[in-house]
Amino acid sequence: MTDKNQNQTGDTRRAFIRNGTLAATALAVGTGATTTATAAPDEDAVLHGRDYYPDVDFDILTQFGTGTRNNFLEEYDPDEDVFTDPDDWEVFVIRIDIGESEGELGHLMLDVDNDEPDVDPGDSGSMGEIGSFRDPERNLIETEVDL
Repeated sequence: MTDKNQNQTGDTRRAFIRNGTLAATALAVGTGATTTATAAPDEDAVLHGRDYYPDVDFDILTQFGTGTRNNFLEEYDPDEDVFTDPDDWEVFVIRIDIGESEGELGHLMLDVDNDEPDVDPGDSGSMGEIGSFRDPERNLIETEVDL
């Protein structure tokens, strides 16, 4: 093989690798854009500390009615320091997937001040990886949930 043939083969191989890399990058960027566009927005949520499991899935079992919701929030916050307006919140009973067959029951409080989340019994979601204390005395954790 001559130097000229060897050089052409090297150039062709480099062009092939460069084009393949560009195509793979374009595919990855396109896939990321599609995933981002279809992802559901996160919702602000509050859970009792015993109900918070970072990055764990849960199922919505039922939603509290207005009277039950108001009584429930009043139990957690009799002075309305944490939940200033009960109408801004919805409370759901959830089954937390902790690896046991029945899971663990808990309560999920969603902030619906700006918009009503489209949540129905049977829907699933996952808790955010990062939580912060909304009220340390009451052991209430604030996080985002994907529904």
